[in-house]
Amino acid sequence: MKFAVGSRPDWPASVQAARDATGKLRRGGHEVVEVSLDGSAVATAKGATVACVFGGDGTMLRAARVLSPLGIALLGINLGRLGFLTSVTSDTFDAAVADVVAGRYTTDERALLDARLARDGREAVRALALNDVVVARGALVRSIKVAVRVDGEPLIVYWADGLIVATATGSTAYGFSVGGPLILPASRAITMVPIAPHLSFGNAVVFDPDQALELEVQDDPARLSLDGQEEHDLHEGDRITVRRAETVAKLVRTAHAKPFVELLRQKILKEPGT
Repeated sequence: MKFAVGSRPDWPASVQAARDATGKLRRGGHEVVEVSLDGSAVATAKGATVACVFGGDGTMLRAARVLSPLGIALLGINLGRLGFLTSVTSDTFDAAVADVVAGRYTTDERALLDARLARDGREAVRALALNDVVVARGALVRSIKVAVRVDGEPLIVYWADGLIVATATGSTAYGFSVGGPLILPASRAITMVPIAPHLSFGNAVVFDPDQALELEVQDDPARLSLDGQEEHDLHEGDRITVRRAETVAKLVRTAHAKPFVELLRQKILKEPGT
């Protein structure tokens, strides 16, 4: 079986854990391709069935953006703190791999966002995001105006610190921290949540999966953020189109993975007995 093993190059623990796993998998007779999740040389992973990704949720976000277009399912091994996207730990890694090799696993499909930045009529940036696409104020501490269109029709002009457009997966991240809804991850819905709106509609809006949002920046400086990891400067007149991507992220689930509702109760709802 062909595995990819992904690590975050700026995190020594991730790199070392990936090296150890690579040795184990090769000794088990598997073909292994090591992938640095900085976006370089990921094409070598093509043809892998599963990518073992060592890190936390942030590392999984990186992996989803670079490996999902290759159709590779992601098995997250949690070295971090939160663990919504990482399904196993270092202690259960061997058992999880045995399940994968035996075919005892499923994959959860998660929607990705396709974000395109147009400037002066030309596409300047195109990228995927698993959690969210954010248009927010830049270095100046003041609100900005962002005009929103839905399927080409005007909806609202926000005066706020910014806007978050999130997937269901991302609903437990930045959007939740500013009052957005929690949406179970199998949903394909897209949510939009304003950040500190001033004299503007302050509630989140949930859109159908196939609707396209266009965010036009009417002030600068501003910034475009993808999963909180990739950022681009924005200028007045820039337009960011966000829609559900054709590509999906596939997350491997074995018997060792906790159900999402259990994670929700434990890590966010703080329910007793969890």
